[in-house]
Amino acid sequence: MKILVADDTESVLLLMSRFVEALGHHAVLAHNGLDALACWRRERPDLVLMDMMMPVMSGPEAASVIKKESGETWVPIVFVTGVGEDTTLAEAIECCGDDYLNKPVNFRVLEAKLKAFSRILELNRKVREQSAILAEYYERSEEEKGVVRHLMEQMVNSERLADPQLEYWLTPAESLSGDLIAAARTPGKALHFMLADGIGHGITAALNVLPLTQPFYSMTEKGFTLSEILAEMNNKVRQVLPVGRFVAVALCSINEADGCVEVWNGGMPELKILDQACRVIETFKSFSLPLGVVPSHAMEFSPKRYFFSQPGTVLAYSDGLVEARNRAGSAFGFPRLLDAISTASAGRRVEAVKSLLLQFLDGKEYHDDVSLVLADFGVNEWSRPVCRQSGAGPDLIRLERLVADHKVLWRYALTLGVEELKYINAVPFVMTFVNDIRPLLPCKSDVFLILRALFDNALEHGVLGAGLPAARSIKGRAECQLERMKRLNNLQDGRIEMDLAGVSLAGQLVLRIRVKDSGKGFDWQAWDRAEGTSVSSGGQGLALVRSLCAGLQFLGSGNEAVAYYLPGSACKNHE
Repeated sequence: MKILVADDTESVLLLMSRFVEALGHHAVLAHNGLDALACWRRERPDLVLMDMMMPVMSGPEAASVIKKESGETWVPIVFVTGVGEDTTLAEAIECCGDDYLNKPVNFRVLEAKLKAFSRILELNRKVREQSAILAEYYERSEEEKGVVRHLMEQMVNSERLADPQLEYWLTPAESLSGDLIAAARTPGKALHFMLADGIGHGITAALNVLPLTQPFYSMTEKGFTLSEILAEMNNKVRQVLPVGRFVAVALCSINEADGCVEVWNGGMPELKILDQACRVIETFKSFSLPLGVVPSHAMEFSPKRYFFSQPGTVLAYSDGLVEARNRAGSAFGFPRLLDAISTASAGRRVEAVKSLLLQFLDGKEYHDDVSLVLADFGVNEWSRPVCRQSGAGPDLIRLERLVADHKVLWRYALTLGVEELKYINAVPFVMTFVNDIRPLLPCKSDVFLILRALFDNALEHGVLGAGLPAARSIKGRAECQLERMKRLNNLQDGRIEMDLAGVSLAGQLVLRIRVKDSGKGFDWQAWDRAEGTSVSSGGQGLALVRSLCAGLQFLGSGNEAVAYYLPGSACKNHE
């Protein structure tokens, strides 16, 4: 150690400095308090042996300045004194001293004290080094949290969460949440929402859920089904996250036009369907492993369905909400959650849950991330298209002739055989191309609905054959879905052709959509005479196509349909 020895008596100064150096330390000498202060500023010693009574500046005065200037760096000061008054010595030690030695100095005691201070200084040095490392780690951690927070804000679209059918709440137990809430609309205006819970807390859990956002948003926007979205999300989780990491997910689709709620639950608390009186009328328990545990081919991604004819609400929440415990150790529980929802008015339900939970916890912090989603259904304004074109454009025969006489700007054709029909969802596949045609972007919802209705008609009443259960009731819709899946899995032969062409007509784009199947067709004339009663299941049938398009015709036995859509006028109506 470098030791400052300060004493106004030359013999004592010389004797102590020689002894210090004999112990292997380096001695710096000072003859009074002012000299000691100058030496300390110049040499920055590790320890100070200071006489109390010195001329110019006393030992306690010099020590006080040294302590002040040393700041957070600990410099031990040992007073060497012959002062007999205990009060003066006590005041000096309280002010700035760390220890003392009586004169004449007992060098054996001095040696022991120097060894003790050497050990303490080494410990202090290690503590300061570790503190610096911790400070650097904390700074890096905060920077990383900021980056992850920014990524989550960018990847979780808050504008889409502001959906009129949706109320939600998410609050983290730490600075970052391992829970994720995301929502988006399909081109057909169905609402998809996801509630995910990553393993762990904080930044680790937040990173676990990030791989879900890209496939959820991109595939929802193209109209893929929940099963297809889940398979891709599971692949992403297994590809990106380390082995042993998984994500519990609840994925839900609310299709107002079909009157159907689809739910898939993998490891989340059970989702509830509430009626208008907030009574639980359906429960969806976890029926699958979380995402990331096993490969997609080993999982079942088919959702469970609930068909509705009356308004209601889908309720989803994380275990951090119902398992939140107060100071007495009691859990918040589902009954309190349901009570808060049932007593609140529409739009105020989340605030009611927040208020009740805070009152219940009584100042205790959350032990886990808390998330809540309330999604209403039976909202009619989302179930009907805005635009109507029938009768607005030229008659069908004239339109066909005009389109045929003009140059085709672009064309997209797709043929699906029996194997492709089993595993390819054709409409989202085609929408990938449609989304790249700029004039169609503002009206891609209409195009999606037209394509889906024509494709479903070709598949259900052409390739799969007649005789599907009637879809006019809740029971009929459920039976129709099951029978469709069964027939498709057992399909041995069949083909569907889809052809999209864009034609410029008087400066306006006309979209021609042709869908042809290998089936026997259907009695389209009878359908026409019935003024467009829907043939396809779920209410999104040919009547909708006719209302959206400037023209719709059937060729042959009815196994080929051609529709003409005018995006320009549709966009004006949408505006």
